[in-house]
Order: sequence, then structure tokens, then C-alpha cells
Amino acid sequence: MYKYNITKKDNLVFLNMSGRLMIDQDAQKMQEDLFSIINSELNTVVIDFKSLEYCNSSGLNSLITILTKTRNLGGDTVITNIPKKINELLIITKLNTVFNIIDNIEDFINKNK
Repeated sequence: MYKYNITKKDNLVFLNMSGRLMIDQDAQKMQEDLFSIINSELNTVVIDFKSLEYCNSSGLNSLITILTKTRNLGGDTVITNIPKKINELLIITKLNTVFNIIDNIEDFINKNK
């Protein structure tokens, strides 16, 4: 089962994912909720993969859509706490070279205040 939580703090939007992101409808709902929040002023999304167990092509497509939207708004999409299995998927698809991947979320938050 896939779950997500979206919160705002300062000028950042945080998307915490858990479970298995594999169904297109789940990804679409999450995108709709996220896109209703972000704008040209609130345009950086920090995605926490800590509790994400699995991600397939629907999930990857959703991530690319979020990245495109945030960059078109002058922001970025940042990924943190990537489990080994999902990191391998990002490497195989070369998406690790496209996304801003960070290890320390606190440093990133402090840098973007």
C-alpha cells in the first residue's frame, strides 16, 4: 500500500512517501495534491524516500513529472533517504544524474532558508 504526506516549511514543500509506489492512480493523486500547493514562490520539493519500499515505472514517471514542474517554476526536486534497492533503480535508469540527491536534509534546509 502506498501512502504519502505533504507538508510545507518555510519555502520548501516536503513529500514523505511510504509503501510501494506502483499504481498510476496513486501517483496521479499524489501529483494533483502536490501541484495544488507548489507555485513560482513555493517551487522546491524535498522527497523523502526513507519509508518507500518499491517504485516501478509509474513511480519513476511521477518523479520526472514533479521534477519538470518544479524546474519550470524556477525551483527543483530534491530526493533524500534513498533505500539501496531504489537507489539501484535510479542508477540503472541514470535518473541519479538528473535529480538533486542529498544525504543531509538539515544542511539543505538551512541552506535554503
